[in-house]
Amino acid sequence: MHPFLQTDARSGQSDRGHHFLHTNVFLRHACGASGEAEEYIDSILTQAAVLKRRVWVSSFLFAQLAPSMFVPAQFGTLHELTRYIRSLVTLVTPDPNTMLRVARLRDAKWQRPVGVRGADEKPRTMSFTDAVQIASALWVKEAGGVADLRFLMFDDSNEAKGGPLLSLLRLQEYAEDAPANSDVMAAVQLTRIQPSRQARSIRQSAPAESSAIS
Repeated sequence: MHPFLQTDARSGQSDRGHHFLHTNVFLRHACGASGEAEEYIDSILTQAAVLKRRVWVSSFLFAQLAPSMFVPAQFGTLHELTRYIRSLVTLVTPDPNTMLRVARLRDAKWQRPVGVRGADEKPRTMSFTDAVQIASALWVKEAGGVADLRFLMFDDSNEAKGGPLLSLLRLQEYAEDAPANSDVMAAVQLTRIQPSRQARSIRQSAPAESSAIS
């Protein structure tokens, strides 16, 4: 077994399932900025190419491929990168229903339970980009019937600095009203993995750990 095909913490099985990659994972990997997770991500993409395992990415990825920010690394030109993306991954373009879910996820009140949040602590907001990623992954899981989907992302939120954006890895900590909101519940129950040498699967009841173009 490839040394970076780690065991899924939920099931005890090798992490060989279907993956939806947040665009920040693909962009960091493309420019060699994914650190110790590089071989883990590469193994997933290699399985997609060699073993024909499906890997999904939001088509919004192309909107982030600004030519002026392209840094040659694994790909010498932007054209090489875009050609590689088209040949390997399954692109997900959100339909109107998915975009309505994006709006609901953005509108949701993401906050911690009363007993643990500060007196002046305000609800968090899911960023538009993250909401598109989550809603698109949920579309693959639900409409596509991919029950074992794993959502792979880096934590790019500013939550650690006290900012208003919500960390996707810590959704379960800010889902006080989850049982009353089906979209929030679906997002929380989506298997979320931070790519690293020892990949972690995040569950609703488990505490989360957080760890391009350029």
